[in-house]
Formats: sequence, C-alpha cells, structure tokens
Amino acid sequence: MNKQLALFLSLLLFCYCLTPLAYAEEATSQNATIATPSTVTTPATSHATTAPTSSVTSDTFLADQLADLKSSSKDDRKKITSLLKIEAIETASETSFGSEQQITREQLAKTVAIVLGLRIDSMVKTSSFTDVQWNDPALLYIEALKNSALTYDVKDTYNPAGQVTRQELAMLLIKGLGLDEKAQAETPSKDESVDTAYKSYVAYAIKQKIMMNQADGKFGGNTAVSKKVFALAAYDAMQLHKTTAKPAKASIAEVKLIGTGKISVRLNRDVDVNKAVLNITKYGSDTALPSSTEWADDNTNATLEMDPLTYSKYTVELSGLDAGSMDKNKLEFISEVGQIQKLEIVTSTEKLPKSKVRIEFKATNKYGEDVILSASDLNITVGAQNRKVDFYPGDNAFTIDLSKELMGSKVIVSMLEKRSFKTASKTFIVGDIPIVSKVEIGDLKIPGGQLIFKAGVRAYLQLKAYDQNEFPVTDISMLNMGIHKSFTATGNVINQSNGNDFVDFDNDGFPELQLEASTDLDGDKEVIVNLFSAGEQVSTTINVTAFKTPATVEIKPLAEPAAEGDVEKLFGLVIKDSTGYEFSTAEIVEAETTGRISVYATGGIVLEADTQTRTDPVSGLKRQVAIRSTDGQIRAKEIKAAGPATINVRLNALNEVVTLPLNIEKPRKPNTIKLDAESSVSVTLFNGVKPSTTFRIYDQYDIEYSVSNLDYMVEMKLEKISGDTGAITATSGAVTLSDAVPTLMRDVSQIAGKSITVTPHATLKGSYRLIATLVQVDSNLQIVEMLDSLSVSLNVVDIKKADLVYWLDMGDGLNAAGKLYYDWGNTKSVTDATYLFANTSYRLAGKDVVVGVKDSSGYKVSYTPKVKWLAVSNPNIIAFNGDPASPKFIGINAGKTTLKVFFDTPNGQKDLSIEYPISGDPMDVTELKINQTSPKNVSGGATLALNNLFVWDTKLMGQIQVVSNYGSFVNQNTQDQITPVNNILQAKMWVSDIVYTAGTTAAQQDTIAIGNDFRITYNRVGSTTANNIKQFTINFASQDQYRTFIVVLQ
Repeated sequence: MNKQLALFLSLLLFCYCLTPLAYAEEATSQNATIATPSTVTTPATSHATTAPTSSVTSDTFLADQLADLKSSSKDDRKKITSLLKIEAIETASETSFGSEQQITREQLAKTVAIVLGLRIDSMVKTSSFTDVQWNDPALLYIEALKNSALTYDVKDTYNPAGQVTRQELAMLLIKGLGLDEKAQAETPSKDESVDTAYKSYVAYAIKQKIMMNQADGKFGGNTAVSKKVFALAAYDAMQLHKTTAKPAKASIAEVKLIGTGKISVRLNRDVDVNKAVLNITKYGSDTALPSSTEWADDNTNATLEMDPLTYSKYTVELSGLDAGSMDKNKLEFISEVGQIQKLEIVTSTEKLPKSKVRIEFKATNKYGEDVILSASDLNITVGAQNRKVDFYPGDNAFTIDLSKELMGSKVIVSMLEKRSFKTASKTFIVGDIPIVSKVEIGDLKIPGGQLIFKAGVRAYLQLKAYDQNEFPVTDISMLNMGIHKSFTATGNVINQSNGNDFVDFDNDGFPELQLEASTDLDGDKEVIVNLFSAGEQVSTTINVTAFKTPATVEIKPLAEPAAEGDVEKLFGLVIKDSTGYEFSTAEIVEAETTGRISVYATGGIVLEADTQTRTDPVSGLKRQVAIRSTDGQIRAKEIKAAGPATINVRLNALNEVVTLPLNIEKPRKPNTIKLDAESSVSVTLFNGVKPSTTFRIYDQYDIEYSVSNLDYMVEMKLEKISGDTGAITATSGAVTLSDAVPTLMRDVSQIAGKSITVTPHATLKGSYRLIATLVQVDSNLQIVEMLDSLSVSLNVVDIKKADLVYWLDMGDGLNAAGKLYYDWGNTKSVTDATYLFANTSYRLAGKDVVVGVKDSSGYKVSYTPKVKWLAVSNPNIIAFNGDPASPKFIGINAGKTTLKVFFDTPNGQKDLSIEYPISGDPMDVTELKINQTSPKNVSGGATLALNNLFVWDTKLMGQIQVVSNYGSFVNQNTQDQITPVNNILQAKMWVSDIVYTAGTTAAQQDTIAIGNDFRITYNRVGSTTANNIKQFTINFASQDQYRTFIVVLQ
C-alpha cells in the first residue's frame, strides 16, 4: 500500500515546477542575506496557528519563542524566522513549530507559492480539483501551482492531506526553479533508497546543496518530509530564486488588500524601483487612482496607499520598465470592504446613572481599522422599560433612557451588526440620579458653518458635563436642572426670554447651550457666559457682532442689453463692510429693510422687490424695497423709456451713493429666425412617425424674442416639391398647413418656440419644404418687408425602402443596484431582479432599452422601433424585466457583459449587440432639490395645523428630491421614494433657528420637530388654535449634501 501511495504521489508531482530549495539536515545551513519582510498578507490554512508577534529585535526572535527550535542552530533559526515573518509557513501552536510533523500537500502549496513568487490570483473562486473546496484556505495556493504547470490532474484530485516524500520534494523544487534540463543532464544518483524517476533530480538537489543525505548516508527518497526539513529547504530555495534562479521577467505575483485604502503588491523578482511604477485602476475606468507607493528593501514587495476603496473590481498594473523585462504585469482583485471583524461596547463603567445616558461602541474590520456604522447596520436591544434608542451617526454611539429603572437593577444592552453577524452585549447596573458636578466648556458653533456670532442669530456653546461619579451627563433635563446660567454684558445682548436651554444641535449625543443674540444691538458686544453647577463655576467670553455697516457696494451690470419695454431685469449686488467682510443674501436684504442702504433708479426704470414693502424689525417702519429676498438682487420690474438711466445704491451711514450708468436701448423687435437645437433641417418621414420642428425668433440684440408685436408676423408655408398631393400635414396650436391650406400668417408669439408636428399620410409619398418667414406688416397685415426666412426639408418615403441606421441609445453604463441593496440588507438576494423592478425606489437605478434611428445623412428620425427582447450573456451582471411593452434593464453585480437587443423594423427583426459595463460604485448623493423657493411665506400659517404634515406638503416644500448615481428619489404627494433606501442615503431633516411671536415666554413656547419619516411633530403650548412659532428653518442633509429651507408662518 505504501508503494502504491508513493507511486501515486510520484505521478502527481512529476510536472511540478518549483523554485530550488536547499536543505542540509542536521548540518549548518549556508549563511544568506534576508530581504526586508514583505507586507503581503496571505491566508492562513485551517490546520495551523499564525506566527507569534513578540517585539524582539533579534533576527531569530520568532524561532526563539518556539520550544522545539531552541536546540537548533542559530542559522536554522534565522531561516525559519524569515519564513515566519513573511507568513510563508505556520507554527503548530503559539509555543511549538512542529518540527517533526510531516508536511501535507496543502501546506507545501502555500509555502512554495510564496517563496518562489508564483502568481496567486485572488479572483479564483473555484478549485480545479474535486477534493479541494471553494472555501479551503489553501485554494489560491493550490491553483497557483496548477496554473504554473506544477501539478498533474490525477483523477481530478489533489489529495491536500497527503504526505510529501523527500524525493518528491527534490524533484518539485528543481523543476520549480527552472532547473529541469540541468537536472536531467546530471549523473543520476546511485542511491538505492531513491526511485529511478527521481535519481537525477536528487543528485542535482544535493549538488545545489538544496537537500543532503540523511545521517545514515542515504537520501531516503520515500521518507516523508518533516516540517523543519521542509522549512529549511524552502528558505534555501527562496535564496536561489532571488539569485542564480531568478526569473528573467518581472510579473505581479500577488495583490492583497490590507486596509480599506491600502494594498500590498508582491512581484516574482526584484526590480529597479526608481523606474518601476505601480498603478491601480477601477473596473470600467482607464484613469489611475491617486496613490502613493512604498517599496520594501528587497525591491520586490510594495505597499500602495490611496483613498478608501469601494466594493468593486480593481486592477494593479506594473509599468515603467522595459517591455521586454515584464511578463504578467497586471493582476485583478475584488475589494470586499465593509465586513466587521469585531464589535464591542466600550463604555467602560459598569454603573450608569438613572437618566438618559450615552453608550459608545467600537467596530473593527479585519484590517484592524475602526469602522463607522449607521443605524441601519445594527439591531440594538435594551432590557429596560423604555427601549427607544437614539443613534448618533458618525460617532458609533447611542443614547438609552434609564430614568424609569430602579436603582440597583440590571440592564442588558445587546447589539447585532447585520452584515457580518457580529454581536456585542454588556450588563449595566443602574446607579444614582446624576448631579452635575463638573462642566467643561468647548467651542461656540454657529449654524451654516458661520464663524461670526451675529445679532439676531442663534449659536450653540459646546460643553461636557460630568456627574458625581465622573460619568458624562447627556440628559437635557438633567442639564437644565443641574446648571444655572447667567450672562455678564453691557445691555441686553443675549435674549433670555426665549429660553437658553440645552439642545443637541449637532446630534452627537452631547447637548449644547443654545444662545440667541438680540437683534437691536448698537454695536459689537462682549459677553461672559457663567455656568454654575453643584461643584464649581466655569465661565467663557464670547463676542456678538452687531449688524454690519455697508462700506462698499458693487452693482453688477447686465449680461445683455436692456431695452425699453423689458421686464424682470435683475442686477447683482456685492456689499462689504470696512473689514472686507462680504454680506450674505440675508444680510443684504436686512441692510435695505433696516434703512442702512437705499436703492433707487432714474431714466424710466421701475424698481420693486418681490414684495413692495418690508417692515424694519427694530423701528417697525414699513419701507419700499427693491432687493429680492430670495437672492439679494435688485429687481427692475419694468423699463419704460430708452436713453440714459442709472441704478443707485445709497450708503446712508456714509452719505455716499454708488451708481451703475445704463444706456437703455430702443424697444426690441424681431429680427432673425432660427431652428431649435433639437430640430433638424432635413426630416425623413413614414407612416407612424410624427416628428416635430421648432422655430425660434431673435431680436436685433440676438436675444430670444417671443412676445406679441402687431408690426411683425411669421408667414408659415408648406410647399410641395414633388410626389403625391396630401402627403404631409403640419400642425401646432395655431397652425394647420396642408396642400389645401399651404400658407398662413401668424403672430410671432404663436410660432416662436412652439412645436410644429409633421404628420405623413399613411400611403402617399412626396417631398416638401416647411418655410417660416419673419416679416414686417402694415395695419392691413400686408407684408412691408421680409426680414428672415428658414426652411426644413420634409421627405415622406416608403419605410421599407428608407435607408435607416439603428443604434443602441442606452447610455455608457449603470451601477450594480442588486449588489448595493443586498450589501445594505435591503434585499435578500443579489440577483432578485423581480423585486428590484417592482420596488419604485430600487428600479430608479435601471434604464430603458431604447433603439435610436438616424437617416442616411445622420439626422435623427423620430421613430422608435419596438423592442422584442434583451439577451444578456451574463445574467449575474445585468437583469432584464422581460416586458417588451416597457423594456428595462438594471445592474446586478459589477462587471461587463454583452447585451443583444432584438427589435422590429419595417424590414423584419434586427438585433444589435453592445458590451455594457456595470460599476460597483457606492451610492453617492450629488444634489438635494426642494420644489419651493426659500423663504416660503405660508399664507394662513399662523393657524395652520402643522402636526403630522409631511415636509413635502404643498403648503411647505412642495417636493423634495435626493439626486444620486442610483437615480433621483422624489417625495411628493403620497409618493415616498426616499424612505425605502434611506438606510443608504442617510437623509435627515431637523428644525433650527425657531423665531417665536413677540411676548411668548419660555413656558408658552410651542415645540416643533421632524421625525425619521419626515413628518412634522408640532405641539401647541401657548394656544390650542394658533401657532406662536412664526418662523423656523428646516435643515435637509444627505451624505455630504446640505440645504436649508426657511418657513415663515403668516
């Protein structure tokens, strides 16, 4: 049986091509230099423990910690330490190397693949052998041997648990080092312990000092290889691989992700690092990602660092060297980021105060990096009466409420990370009610990223409070009870009537002190904020800036001439104070409202803002205004006369006037006629196709003109060139042209910018011209002068004889919606396309299957062929909804696949193919849209029932939209496309900058908030029939996008 097993292994290993390994058993190994350890991380096998990592500086430090190597020579321990450092071999345990253990073919594969620089392809997901499973840690190494032509397929099995004999190892290493021909030329060994097929290889291995005879003078060819013998041979083979048996050409041997933005690259040999360039590109892009490269001292291993990678396929490419010195210079890998390796609750104390408390946790990925989780990533359960959890995005923290628990009771907090199924739990004991005993004051934060605390604005003073047990106090009610506030300043600087309570302004779980500056400051003020707690008093000084005094004004000129009769002309304004500070839109509007600037015009220009008057909040006076509140621009409502004119801004405090001189041109009149950009000068028509043509009119200043003018008309004419009479009819709202009525005269406003539909006859054919002529007419509508003319060729043809060109109009690519929504836990299967198409939010990531048509001259034809089917070569990448009536496709996984579209044409079915890319990009929010303009003046808002209204109600925002690379998610009326994907979008709304009606005390103030479902919660306190909040700001954020919307309740 042993002979049969030996023969089996002999045949299996006959074609191994491994790098030479030198071993001298029970003798001193040769001294060889050791390259700087590679940073490459390789998977450990399931049968061994990774090497210890004690911080000892000796070049034998790893081997020195293993009991069964302590008696080995220093040279041997150095060699084994080198292999352990590059993780080419594993220890049997933390204290033992397993020197006398017999190595297996699985262990051999990993070590040989690493020390000989074989190509290890992480994209390999299945084994070539039936006895190697897809999840076997050694899979990649075994496949590396096979792909390097170093294995046989013997009945499609590899026998990973099988032993390796000494003669098999000798042949394996010699072949792997490319020394096969030299070995065969060597005089065969006469050692009877070596089988005939191995004699030349054994002789050459001994000659190269890779392996030596055993103590009895014989080689012992059929003796199983021990782990120590194997390790020493592997080290010496690695040295030969780096020197006399070095590969002629450089290749990328392995790429490993060792951090979310960090990869290691191992080559099969050293290179000139002053020339070598390593770049990384994302699938579907030819542009290299910005990265930095650090080469190890061995000039073989390198580490690349870049911005965090997303889940996708990437390619690492080696360049910069002579083409003849490189072989396989590209290697792909999949960045599978996001998996959590460890989850733990890091709140250190075991006793929590009887109040709302902040719990902190830590999530770590497999690279040891901290990961920030969102609320949708976790299931959090609390064994308390109040199980509500308030999560703080970006902080890995949440708040629980223990105020109803009995002191001394136990509360268990448990967490489950839903993607990696990692758990954490901790039992806490409920302690005393917290008493604020210490306060630390931080920075002053102002909404909108402003740096200056201005009059009339709210700011938020950051602080951290601690109780009698030095635990952070985050419960707002405890802070309000435990901290007394006072303000030292000249005059009424901080408005205390609206209640300077603690609020969590930045939603991090640590409430801030809300401060509201008075609006009627007579200058900049310094305020000392005093906070008193049970244990101490702390103070800080803040500065409040009064309304700025305008010092310089710039009035922006118009981009186009102004003419008599114009309306709605806007002039931009830039206002700065004496320090160079530029006023915001709100500050410009406020400067005019409070009378610090006045705006007026001369020469027939009528100025009026979006409202005729505004009320000065300080004096109560109503002032006529010319500056729009929406954008801070001067609005010329109407221009009544040509000639010289001016726009003027008076700086009242300086008694200076800034003037923009204007020359108002003569009234506009139509002058030229042009085709719309979407219209063609030549149109091919056939039955069933109804293209449209649009003419546009321009005035003498080359500005589009579309108003009615009794002195000018457009003559429309349909002229037959050849063919059948009645082949074409042209219609629009004001025009119906045919052979029976070929000519009509119409007002400019009826033609300019209006679409004219051209309808061909079902059977008749012919060529026509559609002519639009701009003319001046007298009072009897007789033509006085022809100003301009333009024609469009219309050709009605037999559709079966039309020379048409078909193309696929399906864009440049899509994102992998299936993978994205599966990774985020929205779907249960990556390839569940039916569910993706059925969901109104998920299907937005898809596209329509569209076939475009052009005529022989390249003009687009208004004809859309009916799509019959979409064939996808790889349905794991793209899915088709299978509906010819409304054909759509959607990305499932990242990659490329071939799409073949079958469609009907007048001459029968045709098909077109295209290679279509699907990217694995994360969902990226690019814009937030709000339908209404801000500020929104809500008529009847003082009594409007706000509670339970959606923010996109027509009385408020009207519509909200989150625009992303996976579609634009719109919420309007009863439609909600944001909520189903909000675990990814992280869209959030909150209320700030609340303004109450005059005389409202803190106890009477209504409350307003916005929930996660975007519904408003409004609680009337001062009255049951009216609202005492007269203005508030809705903050709208998603990822890194941010908008504000001001609501004024009138």
